[in-house]
Amino acid sequence: MPLQALLFLRDPEALRVTRQVFDSSNILCQVGTSPEQAIDLLNKRRFDAVVVDCDDLEGGKQVLSQLRSSPSSKRAMAFAIINGGTSVRQAFDIGANFVLDKPLTADRFARTLRAAQGLMKREQRRYFRNTIETEAAVSMPDGKEMRGRILNLSEGGLAVKLPVKLEAATAVRVRFFLPGGLRIEAKAEITWNKENQGVGIRFMHMDAKMQRDLEQWLSHRFEAQNATHVNATTRSR
Repeated sequence: MPLQALLFLRDPEALRVTRQVFDSSNILCQVGTSPEQAIDLLNKRRFDAVVVDCDDLEGGKQVLSQLRSSPSSKRAMAFAIINGGTSVRQAFDIGANFVLDKPLTADRFARTLRAAQGLMKREQRRYFRNTIETEAAVSMPDGKEMRGRILNLSEGGLAVKLPVKLEAATAVRVRFFLPGGLRIEAKAEITWNKENQGVGIRFMHMDAKMQRDLEQWLSHRFEAQNATHVNATTRSR
């Protein structure tokens, strides 16, 4: 799954530089056309990076300030581009992780992106949903146990198809095996029920070794999938 960036820029040189650097890092870009459209995208889609012109584009600071309250992209790495109107401190105060002055150069932006990319990939792995062909056993507070097919799995939880609906916030225990026989067990809670989409379960507490095993297994799957995408993208160029 490639990293995704939203650009809210109009300066032709800044657009050229950011697109060039993101493209060389296999990061997909989308350009916001207005503050309203950019905020709508942030609310509906998950972006890993957001680049905003705070001074030379009307609504830039509004987009940056709204980023941290967006349900989908609030943990994105935010790059603020300033040009004398906004101070570095002001940019940090409204949500920027990195601040760059104009004129923006490819070398400077590439160095900044390298500093952020590890955090972006780590955050993407947290949200990575992996399909897995196995069942989970879900134990209720009264001791009853149900089994269902896992629909997807992440570091933070899983979606599972169960025979009955469960109330949100119900405390459960969940148990399953990863391919290769690694056993995973956690205290958890129900977060959502959706017809034809199963039940969402969030892990609340897990043994440290099991947590490491799960993270390492998902990381290997994530890197393999990412490498496949990068190779496919390279061949298509």
